[in-house]
Amino acid sequence: MKDNQNLKNIQVQRAKIIDLIREFFKKAGFLEVETPILVPYAGTEPYLDPIKINFRDDKGTNYSGYLITSPEYSLKKLLALGFDKIFEITKAFRQKEAFGGYHNIEFSLLEWYRLNSNYRQIMKDVENLIYFLAKKINKKSSVSYLGQKIDLTPPWRMISVKEAFKIYSQIDLEKVKKFNDFKKILISKNYSLNKENTWDDLFFLIFLNEIEPCLPKNQPVIIYDYPLPQAALAKKKNPKSFYAERFEVYIGGLEIANAFSELTDYKEQEKRLKQEQKLRKKLKKEIIPIDKEFIFALKSGIPASAGIALGIDRLQMLLLDIEDINDLLIFPAKQIFN
Repeated sequence: MKDNQNLKNIQVQRAKIIDLIREFFKKAGFLEVETPILVPYAGTEPYLDPIKINFRDDKGTNYSGYLITSPEYSLKKLLALGFDKIFEITKAFRQKEAFGGYHNIEFSLLEWYRLNSNYRQIMKDVENLIYFLAKKINKKSSVSYLGQKIDLTPPWRMISVKEAFKIYSQIDLEKVKKFNDFKKILISKNYSLNKENTWDDLFFLIFLNEIEPCLPKNQPVIIYDYPLPQAALAKKKNPKSFYAERFEVYIGGLEIANAFSELTDYKEQEKRLKQEQKLRKKLKKEIIPIDKEFIFALKSGIPASAGIALGIDRLQMLLLDIEDINDLLIFPAKQIFN
């Protein structure tokens, strides 16, 4: 049983953080929007597992849809309608998540988007937002998380994915663009592989085992410019580049946010989503139809834009020095489903 007073104190602080997030964005001229949580089509990301819902209307007609893993598609449709600076605080859902640690089946997500922008501006946004929250919550520019003091004063340290692979795993990504070349290196590192492995799988093995654990815990880090196979919704750095304008934010060992300069070429986007469908099939996962309204929105024309998804629960854990999400939430999945 949780300490009731401590639980209440945490919820008071969580509510304050949400209020401050709204204050930050409204002062910056963003419009808060509300998009559906239940949608006809989930994203096609191969490594995410949406929750499918079957339901009926009042006439007994059967429907099926998905709880969102992110409001991204809906928000980009709003960009196509001319909404220029928008943010949303919503619930999102993903199957096959752990019941604890940094994960919960249901979680809170903050996303914001800017027209006529790119991922560099979003980097500034996220630095300024988290610095602002720390100053308001903790009355200083740093936080103490699991015994580690972390200075959140911008600008933050930036490491490209290419640099991170060289620094922490001694792998030159330029030399492993082909699957077999990448595979040879992992075999030499004694990783256990099988015939089902993809280039993405090899990337994750190195990133999760040799890079993430080595990222500095005493400062925020922005990891940027991911290889194209890791950035299906992101704009290429240039037409011939192997890398895309995507970044992730790590603070105190927590992955906090994931962002892109948005891919706005509808033909290229549809091509990449079809590639993701093929990978889902290879992984023996449900083949989710492509959201044609999303493709039509891109086709109608979206200026250069950028956006980000930030995990509110993890951000609250950081600001309130909480190690396990079960100690943050009032009714975590572990409690209500076990």
